[in-house]
Amino acid sequence: MNQLKTTVSVLTLVSAFLGNCNPVNKNDPFSDALFYAFLFQAIGNAQEENCSFSPVNADSLFNDQWHLRNIGQSGGTVGEDANVNPVWNQDISGNKVIVSVVDDGLDTRHEDLSANISVTARGLNLLNSTIFPNHTYSNSFHGTAVGGVIAARGGNGIGVRGAAPCSKLVGVNILEKSTIYTSDEYRAMVNEASRVSISNNSWGSPDGYGWLWPSSSLWQQGINEGIRTGKSGKGTVYVWAAGNGANGGSITAPILVDNANYDGQANFYGVMAIGGIGQNGVKANYSESGANLWVVAHTQGNSATAYTTAISTTDATGTSGINSGGTSGDYSFANYTKKFNGTSSATPLAAGVISLLLSQRPDLSWRDVRELVAYSARTNDPGDTDWTMNAAGLNINHKYGFGAVDAANLLTSAGTWIPITTPQMIDTLPLLSPNTPIPDNDLVTGATVNYNVTSGITYIEYVDVEFTSNHTYFPELYIRITSPGGTSSFLTEAHACANPYSGSLCSTGNTSIASMTGSSTYRFGLARTLGENPNGTWTIRVFDASATDTGSINSVQLRIYGR
Repeated sequence: MNQLKTTVSVLTLVSAFLGNCNPVNKNDPFSDALFYAFLFQAIGNAQEENCSFSPVNADSLFNDQWHLRNIGQSGGTVGEDANVNPVWNQDISGNKVIVSVVDDGLDTRHEDLSANISVTARGLNLLNSTIFPNHTYSNSFHGTAVGGVIAARGGNGIGVRGAAPCSKLVGVNILEKSTIYTSDEYRAMVNEASRVSISNNSWGSPDGYGWLWPSSSLWQQGINEGIRTGKSGKGTVYVWAAGNGANGGSITAPILVDNANYDGQANFYGVMAIGGIGQNGVKANYSESGANLWVVAHTQGNSATAYTTAISTTDATGTSGINSGGTSGDYSFANYTKKFNGTSSATPLAAGVISLLLSQRPDLSWRDVRELVAYSARTNDPGDTDWTMNAAGLNINHKYGFGAVDAANLLTSAGTWIPITTPQMIDTLPLLSPNTPIPDNDLVTGATVNYNVTSGITYIEYVDVEFTSNHTYFPELYIRITSPGGTSSFLTEAHACANPYSGSLCSTGNTSIASMTGSSTYRFGLARTLGENPNGTWTIRVFDASATDTGSINSVQLRIYGR
């Protein structure tokens, strides 16, 4: 099961898209064929144009794009944005970088996107096995909105601009399929990988259930191939939406439901999970926290009682998409929308900022990019009590990862960055099987497992935690892991849960890891120990928040990625 990462305010549209798509073709197949025949006639010898962009040139809706330049125009905090303007002013706009939009299609002939459609990378439509990634259904819009946040053409006098207004886009239409197979996921991850610098994925497992969703081995294979061989051997950078299921669908009475670590795609070592913050720099209450979260970027947030201003971007051309031109609260011209939101819109903002980096430093590998993004992130919402420093000196927060993406900081840091030349080591450590009982209804003592690590790795890039338990109601558990350097991280918290297959509340006595995933083992991801030395004793503690259901820590196994 897969889902677009949009917030509650558009869930009805997402539901309509997933379950009741109206197969009204938006494009004439014959004209599409002619368009692509022209577009790809020079494949092999073609080169991407060197776009010229001046930030002083007008884009008619740019003043609405507070996520790019926040001057308080919508009541937000002045300067609380992606900080792209200082980078644009250095004539850095994303040239020669190709970004794959893996989504529900991409309107390649949109007036504000067509100039930035790649002429060297072919699209992929998994609905009909063609190279035409355009939307098939009249209510599809998501991929076009994502594409606009990344690379709507800037300075052309119309519409909006992307964070990287000269980068190129290639579409992969996977989400219009009624049934998505693991082979589809694989193909989506590796499509044109040798040319693709960044793969944007504003989709994932269903939100709002508090369920565990392992990723498929074929999808993992695709990511592994992309980071090893993509971008001419430097590795494709995969950005992934953290998810919007944290608040149970309520602003005024939120209930903790989802965590980004419950999504086996968002917590995989080869991707960066992106959360969302609003125009005041505070976490959107739907945005999922997690020990796997890498950074956050701007999107629609909320006050104590209502959602705040969303993101202005491109919509499917004409009356198709989210805005028909007469949609309440939206633009009167239907090719654009000001209602895009969720970690769906935060993720492409991060992708656009990374595109600016790679246009200036094409020599960087996917590992370089990850670390630069982490080291250059800005500590947003500095008063939040979860901020702490890991043993390597990095600021970390379960809500914000390493902080907010900041383009100017990123490019400044890149100026002195020496590329990582040491091959990545992966050390799968011995399985520890303590079968330690978890005390029932006990938030004080808990069950403790000490895990001693001796590894040739001295610098952590990421950690997998394979956790096995037969506890009969997993959603009532808190799992905390502490590194040898003293960094403490929650892998899971007690949370509300609903069965995604029946729609009913999860059953006590029958909601184990195995009942959710088919296996009693689940892999969690840990980003927060970046830069630390893994050698020494790790401590895993598990607490049970409610009475009746019981179980044990059957086994734990760590996998360290690093150098």
